[in-house]
Order: sequence, then C-alpha cells, then structure tokens
Amino acid sequence: MAFDASPSWSGFNYQGKVALYYTLLQINALPVQTDLSKLSLVLEDNEDFEVRDNGTFVSFHQVKAYNTSSYSKYSDALLEITLELSKNPNVLGKIHTWKQINPKASFTCIIDSLRDDIQSIIDQYRGANPKVGNTIIEKATSEAPSRPKPAAIIRSAFPSDSATDICSMLTDIVLNQNDAISRLEAYVYEDGNSFCDLNSINEKIKSEISKLLSSRNLINTQQRVEQTLHYFLGMMDKHIIDRHKAKQGTEKISISFVEIIEAAIQDHEDIGLHYLSCVFKEQFAHLIDEYINDPDSYQEVDGKCNLKEAKNILLNLEPLELWDYYRHFCPHINLQEFNNTENALKVDGNGIRFVLIKILHELDYKCISNVKEKCQITYETTSLPIKRFIPSTIMNGIPLTHVEKKIIMNSNMWEFLFEVENIIYDGYHVHLFSPKSITHTEAPIGDDEDSRSKRDDLLSNISLVPISNAKVALSS
Repeated sequence: MAFDASPSWSGFNYQGKVALYYTLLQINALPVQTDLSKLSLVLEDNEDFEVRDNGTFVSFHQVKAYNTSSYSKYSDALLEITLELSKNPNVLGKIHTWKQINPKASFTCIIDSLRDDIQSIIDQYRGANPKVGNTIIEKATSEAPSRPKPAAIIRSAFPSDSATDICSMLTDIVLNQNDAISRLEAYVYEDGNSFCDLNSINEKIKSEISKLLSSRNLINTQQRVEQTLHYFLGMMDKHIIDRHKAKQGTEKISISFVEIIEAAIQDHEDIGLHYLSCVFKEQFAHLIDEYINDPDSYQEVDGKCNLKEAKNILLNLEPLELWDYYRHFCPHINLQEFNNTENALKVDGNGIRFVLIKILHELDYKCISNVKEKCQITYETTSLPIKRFIPSTIMNGIPLTHVEKKIIMNSNMWEFLFEVENIIYDGYHVHLFSPKSITHTEAPIGDDEDSRSKRDDLLSNISLVPISNAKVALSS
C-alpha cells in the first residue's frame, strides 16, 4: 500500500467502522454452521482493509471519509486500488465513501472516469518526445526523492518495472485485457446508496450485531447491542495500534472472523472501565471532528495543523491510555479510577469541545512534551527558564476560588501539585493560587533556608493561565 493512513485514525473512525460493518455483513450472509476459521480481516496492508481466505486475498477495500462528492478527491484512491487489483487476479475491489462520488464532467460513471485518467497518463507518456523525465510514468521510475501522488502510487505498485513496461501494463488495464477495472465498484449498501455517512455507519453496525445475535439464539437487547458495538470498536482500535507498532515487520496482524463472532456472543452488559474508556474515546474523537468541521472554530491551514498533530498523538492511544490522559486534562474533576458509573457522569464534553480542543488547536504542536509513562501532555517553552503548561478542560465562568479548591482537594492530582506550575484554561486573567493554602500550613522559612521550591515538596504557586498568555510564552 502506497499510503498507510493508520497514524492519523483510530478504531473509532470511519475506516475501522466500515471494515467492521463489512465483516459482520459477510458473517451474517453465511449459514451459522459455516466454518469461518480460515477467513480474516486485515487492516492497512495492501489497501485500507482486505478480506482473506486461508491467507489468499478475497477483496480489497478503499475507504474515504471526505465531505465532498468531487471525483478529483477520490481519483488517487481509485488508481491505487486498480493497480493492486491488476496484480491480483480474481480479487474484488470496493471503494466505500461518506459521500457519493460524482463522475468527471462528460462521463456517466466513476469507472469510465478512472479509465480516462489512466488513458491520460498513457497519452502523456507516449506523446513526450523526447522523453526527458517530465511525465508521470517517467517520474514513477525515477530516483527523485519526491514524486507527484499518481507517480508515487505507480512506483509503489510497480517498483522495479521500466517506463515502457508500466505503459504497457496500464494499456492492458484500459483495454480490459487485464480486467482490474471490471472488478472494481463503489460499494452499495443495503439501502441502495453507494455511500454511507459517519452517523449512519454506527446504526448499520448495530443492525448487523443484532442479526448475528438473533441467528445464534442469543439475548438481543438494545443495551447488549450498544455495548457489543463499543467492545468491537475498542477491539478495532487495539488492532490498529498494534498494526502501527508492527508496521515495519513482515508478519501482518489479522482479525479472524471467528474472533469477531466470539466477541459478539460474549455478554458485555456489565459496565466496566474498558467499556467506559471505549465509549469515551469514540466521544472524544467525535468532538474533535465536530470542531474541525465547524467553520466558526476551524479553518484549514497550509502545512501541519496543531490540532491534527495533537489528534494523532491522542487517538493513537489505546482507550484506557486516553482515559488516563483525560484525567490529567481535568485536574479540577475527581475522576476515581474504579467508580465507572460516576466517571461516565463526570465526563465534561463541553470542556473538551470548547476548551481542550481549542488549546490543542491554538498552541504550537512543536512545544508538546508527551510523557507517556505519566499519561500526560504538557507544552514547554524553548527558552530558559523552562516553563511548563498543561492544557485543561476548565471553562470560563466558573468561580476561580472554586476551581482551585477542586484542584487542591483532588486526590488523583496530588502528583500534579508537585510538578506543573501552569494550567491553561479558558479565562481572561492569570489566577495565582497556592496548593499549600488548603492542604496544610507551614512555619515561616528561616533566614538561612533556601526559599526555592523543592522537587519533593508541593509547588509554592500554581497559575491558571489564559490560552493567549500561554501562546505568547511558548512563542518567545
């Protein structure tokens, strides 16, 4: 696969959900007694996902969650999957999209549009005389460090072939002497649509879970279906993270269809910390997507985006890890580790959506310090003395004396009171307070004592810092 998207998405995103839906659909289409031990799902290998039977490819799938119907947005993905199909006879190809793909102007379908794209690449190469390296095919075979996307896709598919051979293979595809294009189609869902939006895919997954439970005469309640869904999403999330860690290895990580069935028939109705963290991660990812799709909050930028870089860090964490990071983003909320029902009620969606995500968007991602062993993200200045800032979900409008009491009395945050002197919040003024003001009183410091804070003592002062102040400090 030319472009592995796994660093930028979690099992809670559209690609993972579509893969899960398609797998459940295949399981439900077969008799209950069918031996499924040889069937498996593989994510992010040749394509976004694929189905294998005893290690042999059955189908390749591209999944694109673009909020547009413009053909040009999908042309690279269509080229990529077509080239993979050309090397794998009898394998089916599907493209799954959030929006319906419109064909190019003057064409009636996306397959003819794709065929025209490939023909244009061929014509450009054949018409170049002399051939001085400017065509897409020539760039695909060159040793240049960077290539346009179509050239990179061709190079990935045919890494050792000459320009002449590539031109010949592309011609076979266009003339259907290689039937790759005829095996490719936009996936059509059971409602007759060749697209499925982000909100509908959850309902489709739940429908297939319900069918699977009923076909096996298992208890089929709305709660069980909902909790099985989130168990599946956590399972997919772990798979993607493991896949990303093992990406450099030769062994591919797969999920067997049997494993999916066993996960479905397990009773997940007892709420636990794992379930809570899976639900939370989906909610967290949804709030980031909501922010990015809100024109009043977010505009696309050239180059790397602070929020998307931070998103990549956080959504590549396993659900329980992300939950621990969230606890550090909420020093004013006592999120007890084992009281799951109470935790569920205390998740501050508005604080995430309107404060934390705003901080991650506005502050320079290059200043992020990610301390994994502590499940903590801070921003650090580059100039001395180094100042550290931790982003929070603390909203404006809450009395600051109340906030500081909540922070000081939060037993889960006592380590925090020794280490991070600045908490970024959504207020307008710096608010200074002492962690020692409530925890205990101290004798006055003697004349011969060092007045500086000691590493093994509480910080003398902690500041609630507005976003704008933190931004200035980090840029100086």
